[in-house]
Amino acid sequence: MIWMTWRQFRTPTLATGGLLLVVLGGLALTWAEVTELATQTGYTGCQGDACLAAGEAFLQALQPKWANEFHIAAIAALYLLPALVGIFWGAPLVARELESGTYRMVFSQSVSRVRWLLVKLAVGAGAAALGAGLLSLMLTRWAQSIDGASADRMNPLVFAARGIVPIGYATLAFVVGVFTGLVLRRTLAAMAVTLLVVVGLQIAAPFVVRPWLAQPVTTVTPLTFDGDFGISMNPDTGHMTVHVEPERRGDWVVSSTTITSTGAEFSGPADMTQCGPRASGGREACQRWLGQQNLSLKVSYVSGSKFWGLQWREFGVLFAVAVVLSLLSLWWVRRRLV
Repeated sequence: MIWMTWRQFRTPTLATGGLLLVVLGGLALTWAEVTELATQTGYTGCQGDACLAAGEAFLQALQPKWANEFHIAAIAALYLLPALVGIFWGAPLVARELESGTYRMVFSQSVSRVRWLLVKLAVGAGAAALGAGLLSLMLTRWAQSIDGASADRMNPLVFAARGIVPIGYATLAFVVGVFTGLVLRRTLAAMAVTLLVVVGLQIAAPFVVRPWLAQPVTTVTPLTFDGDFGISMNPDTGHMTVHVEPERRGDWVVSSTTITSTGAEFSGPADMTQCGPRASGGREACQRWLGQQNLSLKVSYVSGSKFWGLQWREFGVLFAVAVVLSLLSLWWVRRRLV
């Protein structure tokens, strides 16, 4: 059964493996370049406040290099991999046999239905987890100095391309493909539905699932308007919003809102004699007027120290869903497949 399963999806597996090898080769070839740049700019071995300036110099030196291109390519590959695995590995693996009717020949042999599907799930999910894990763990190790200098490891775009979370997405995407193929029994339809589900999951995770898992902390601090801030306003209605970037280096800022003393979101109305295109006092007058409004900044954030805890929780949820779908697939093939 293992050999037959391998023969069925060896072509897409080898094609995907070839793409992974290109990305892995790029990371391996540029590893020394990243390490050398970190040393030359003084980021390696720096301490205290000096690390901030050294980190900026390191990131700027990295920008025009090939290493930066491979960094972006590796992140993109980890986002693309679950979709490829679900579409080209999982969806056709069962759907093609059901569509052509060849499954009846297998079921007439001594191999049970459960074993037939269980081997497919084990081989495919194992290969998906291995490929995603290899790329993710190498990228996580390769980008250690970049993550340290940029302090954006908790950024939703970066978070899903580090650690063990990509393993969960690749495994779940494969199982989703198998399940949809089993239910729809049409290869193209299963591939299309799998693509929608996997992409939808990747988009929804940072907005819905991850904040729920991370349980962000909320703080409220008074605003003084002596630093950088931005405003947007409608001169006709006086509607006004104030945008202040919270200083939470290394943390994931889930939301940031300027609120009034009552706790409501500040929306004006603006004093058009102090702020706006017809105001004569300029930015300083607007700053003074905003300072008199007793505004505060409400920030919900997840500390950067929770990175690995959140990684394990999100991986656990993805793995649990994959297990449930696998069990449902086994039940389906035993009870519903005729």
